[in-house]
Amino acid sequence: MKLSWRPILSSVIIIAGASLPALPVSAHEHGGDAAAGSGLSPAAIQVSVGSAIFVVLIIAAFLWQTRAEGRRAGEMFGMMAAMTVAMGSSLVVGTIGGLFLNHLFFATAIGVLFGMLVGYAAGVNFSLLAAMDGMLAGLMGGMMGAMLGVMTIHEYPALTILFMDAVFAVCMFVLYRALDQELVAADRGVVTEQEDTLSIGQTMT
Repeated sequence: MKLSWRPILSSVIIIAGASLPALPVSAHEHGGDAAAGSGLSPAAIQVSVGSAIFVVLIIAAFLWQTRAEGRRAGEMFGMMAAMTVAMGSSLVVGTIGGLFLNHLFFATAIGVLFGMLVGYAAGVNFSLLAAMDGMLAGLMGGMMGAMLGVMTIHEYPALTILFMDAVFAVCMFVLYRALDQELVAADRGVVTEQEDTLSIGQTMT
C-alpha cells in the first residue's frame, strides 16, 4: 500500500481554517494579556484547540497507515519514524501544556506521558526497539515543549504554537515521503529475492 501525504495536507487545512481568524490578533499579541490574566487570550486558546486537533489527526493517520505496513520497513527506519512522530507531537503538546498551565511540573508531566505513549504506539508497528526509541524521544520532546511553553507565555504564545505546528507538519511530510520510498525498496527486495529463488530452482532442474 502506497502511503500518502494527503492526511498531512488535510490536517494542515483544518488547523489553518480554525486558526485563520485568530492570526491578526496573534500577530499583535505579546503575551501580556495571558500573563496578566488568569489564562491565555481567546486567540491563543483558539489556536491551541486547533493545534491539539491537528496533532491527534496526524498521529491517528500515521498509526492507521503503518499498522499493517510497518513490519516491512527496516528497523533503523522504524526507529527514526517513531522518534519523529513522538518528539514532534510531544513538543507541540508540551508547549500547549506550558502555555495553558504556566506551571513547569504539570506541563512537563503531561508532555512526557503523552510523548512516551505516542512513541510506543508509533514504534511498536515497526519493532520493540523502535518503540523504545520513540518513548525516549517523546520523553525528551515533552520536557523541551513544556519549557518552551512556560518561557514564551509572555512572548507571542499563539504564534509559538503555530510555529511548532508548522515544524511538525514539515517533519511528518518528509517522513511520509521517506516511508513511501522505504516500502517501495522493500517490495523491490522481495521481488528480487523471489526471482533469484526461481532462477536457482530452474538451474537445479
